[in-house]
Amino acid sequence: MNKAINKEEKEDRFEGVRRRLLEMQKGLVRQSNAEISQILSKDDKYSGVSDDGDIADVACRDSIQAAEFHRHLIQLRAIEEALLRIEEGTFGICEDCEEEISPGRLNAMPFALRCVECQESYELISSKSGE
Repeated sequence: MNKAINKEEKEDRFEGVRRRLLEMQKGLVRQSNAEISQILSKDDKYSGVSDDGDIADVACRDSIQAAEFHRHLIQLRAIEEALLRIEEGTFGICEDCEEEISPGRLNAMPFALRCVECQESYELISSKSGE
């Protein structure tokens, strides 16, 4: 059962969410650009490093920045997919059960793919398959 809504309803119903997603996207792009600049900086991060502990500290900070950048990329992809679903009229429909995702969940996580119940099941199955 496809519960896609028509274009006019979609634009009215999710305009606030669309604006919020676009703001989130801008913020993540800004943060990611800053992280890339720091990672690719020509400054010698190791100047003034006096021992192995200092080297490990710099390497650890680089690793944390890279992990944060990767997390931002994943969030940006999720936001882009949510914006596409708004355009297609399928936003707010659970990927698994095809029921509407609650407005509270969409408010908390506007790029959610599943309703709370299906997300819990998905995470339970995913954790069991990872054992």
